[in-house]
Amino acid sequence: MLTAIRNALPGPRRLARQAGLLLGISVLIGAFLFHVWTGLGQLSERWPTLLWNVYFTLVHATIIVASVKAAMSVLRASVPLQSRRAVALHVGTLSVVTVVAFGTATGLCKALHPGFDLSWQVLLTSATTASAATLIWSAFSYMSAFYQRLREAEAARYEARLSALRAQINPHFLFNAFNSIAALVRTRPGEAEAVVEDLSDLFRYALRASKDGGTATLGDELEAACRYLSVEKARYRGRLTVEICVPEQLQPLPIPSMTLQPLVENAVQHGVGETQGDCTVSVTAERADGTLLLRVLDTGPGFDSTDLGDALGEGSGLANVRERLELFFGEAAQMRLLPQGIELQIPLRGTAETRPRSAVEEHAFGSDEHAFGMTEAE
Repeated sequence: MLTAIRNALPGPRRLARQAGLLLGISVLIGAFLFHVWTGLGQLSERWPTLLWNVYFTLVHATIIVASVKAAMSVLRASVPLQSRRAVALHVGTLSVVTVVAFGTATGLCKALHPGFDLSWQVLLTSATTASAATLIWSAFSYMSAFYQRLREAEAARYEARLSALRAQINPHFLFNAFNSIAALVRTRPGEAEAVVEDLSDLFRYALRASKDGGTATLGDELEAACRYLSVEKARYRGRLTVEICVPEQLQPLPIPSMTLQPLVENAVQHGVGETQGDCTVSVTAERADGTLLLRVLDTGPGFDSTDLGDALGEGSGLANVRERLELFFGEAAQMRLLPQGIELQIPLRGTAETRPRSAVEEHAFGSDEHAFGMTEAE
């Protein structure tokens, strides 16, 4: 019980701020009452009266604030503000608590100082002022609590949407990947094992992205895209060639997670997936005017139209990327549909640092620094 009471008490700094606020309010109200009933012109002669006013006001303010805060804590826990009746109950209860606390403070002052005697006009003015101040303070407290709850709900809704977007994996990709693995198990077991490892790492990355804060480095995104392309290589064999041109100094830049892989998947689907011949998928990145230009192109048939709305209506991959960019950057990020692919314009939010090339990129695309041709494994 003592622990619970100790946890409910404010910390030293907060307690000092609240004490200073109460003292300031007491000085203002005490000076106001002195001006109304005595007059500031008599301050030099009757300054002890002003000090007594401040003292009695401080006692009243302390008891009233403590009582109202305790009542607000109980009301918030037992009667949530979910209806007009609940709001009326809160307001009525706080009004009654204020009046009772004022009477208690007045009785305490008379008990401590038998000479404490005020006319009913002074008491009525003091009670009205205290009630008005308490109601205003309570209103601001409730507004602050409501705004905090609104922000928490908005943050939870945003995170839920973001997690749902990051967690989406195309089921057709899984179906084709499993078919490729089944076909390789007997004829090329070593390659089948590599495909399973790449698929496992891709899912591990997607799962981690769904739990993290929603951002990853461009290098991490490139690793995930390489894993995806390695899996697709098992399906399309030598028909699929990939070219990567991403400077190392750009790879540490932060971007929304699971942004690049859907673009690469779209290029494979509309490139090599819609032609019987060879197809090249290229990923390029460059810095331009404080933004990161990220392009994913293919040499397939291309889009029938460069209207982004038409492409977004064909599937959820590009639409998810578009919504993810809007969640992170608003209108500052842009997605453009090119005749042979997609271009993203992402605002830069970090400084580039040199990062060595990952082992995943070496495994998937060979050792050439700028262009990697994915050829059929022997």
